[in-house]
Amino acid sequence: MSKLEKMKKEYDDILIPAELGIRIQQEIEKSQRRQRKKGHSLQHSRLKKILHRTEAAAAAICLLFTVALNTNEAFAKGAADIPVIGELARILTFRSYEREQDDIGISVKIPSVEMIEKDTGLTMSKINQEIYMLCEQYAKEAVLRAEEYREAFLETGGTAEEWAEHHVKITVDYEIKQKNNTYLSFMVRGTESWTNAYNASKYYNLSLETGDVVTLEDMLGSEYIELANESIREQISERQRAGEPFFTEEEGGFTGISEDAKFYINQENRPVIVFDRYEIAPGSSGEPEFEIGGSSKSPNAQQSVTQETVQEETPEEGRNESVQGSQRYQDNFQVDAKTAEEFAGKIKEAVAHKDLEALMEFMAFPVYVGLPEVGTVETQEELLEIGAEALFTEGLLSAVEGADIKDLPPSMAGFSISDGGTANINFGVVDGVLAINGINY
Repeated sequence: MSKLEKMKKEYDDILIPAELGIRIQQEIEKSQRRQRKKGHSLQHSRLKKILHRTEAAAAAICLLFTVALNTNEAFAKGAADIPVIGELARILTFRSYEREQDDIGISVKIPSVEMIEKDTGLTMSKINQEIYMLCEQYAKEAVLRAEEYREAFLETGGTAEEWAEHHVKITVDYEIKQKNNTYLSFMVRGTESWTNAYNASKYYNLSLETGDVVTLEDMLGSEYIELANESIREQISERQRAGEPFFTEEEGGFTGISEDAKFYINQENRPVIVFDRYEIAPGSSGEPEFEIGGSSKSPNAQQSVTQETVQEETPEEGRNESVQGSQRYQDNFQVDAKTAEEFAGKIKEAVAHKDLEALMEFMAFPVYVGLPEVGTVETQEELLEIGAEALFTEGLLSAVEGADIKDLPPSMAGFSISDGGTANINFGVVDGVLAINGINY
């Protein structure tokens, strides 16, 4: 081995300090202390100023991380579980931690986007800085809110034991919406189990060809506002006729989208506009979604096929026979309340007995499982490896047991079996039949 090769090997084997995350946090906290001394608010509207003042430190951190990921084998192995987005980018969990303090559970997973620079020449450092700051800021403010809630609870006669029974949980996580060689679309979400008032989500839509943020105008043209408004109004009318409730304009319902309307890019490369809970519909409707450019009845192209065509389809390989019923549906709004209740009842029974094999009979794979480090489960075998003990948590058992399944309201996402908290089992129409498509904790 030549001297040069030996030096290169020694360089490649340099271990990045384990306290990298701590150093990042220290830099962020230093910046925030300086901001507070100058009397600046920590509200989201001030985020750009915070980012500006921490640009040098954050850029150095991102540089360290990127260099380590690309040059150091030990560090790359430590950053395991890196799902590949097409062939041009990867999204990974840059920082992840769970802890509990004063019976307040905190679970944080912060994503980071890494472009394959040798193929694209693009970097995501600015967006990664923004994501990191937003996630950490939300988590800190959520903890403060929960602590204030706990203090008020105890001061008004509640006991520590009663407080513990609330199972207060703060979660910061992300979800990939689209992953191909053209677009990367994902959502970063913060939730607090004891209130919906502060739950927040932000969608990122990136072009993997240019590295730029994709806008609705990019996807729909200069008349995107008028086009989207017309499509949403048509979809609301059809969904109201199917029984889905929406607020009237007098009640604060839909009056038109804004230029910064939230949206993601779905599997058909179409924009899906998302409204916050209670923004245009009752809370039972969740976060209403509207695909623009597809069928007005359904957000997904696969649901827009005719009922006759669906009836002729062969069950997808790997799908359990029991999920396939005689009745076939185009979308969730065709499912009557009685059918939804009967299907939900079977799910509740399987969960009550902690019978994983029985529960799988009602699943469509791949299925989302919101356990830490799990996400999308592709096959029955993968789910069995997770095991019933891990899957049937106390929170999920309680949420399903306490769920009222009579007159379940349909939505674009399907039907939710929940007691009103964050834990739930979601099912809906998949390839013409009802099936579980997600389990959340």
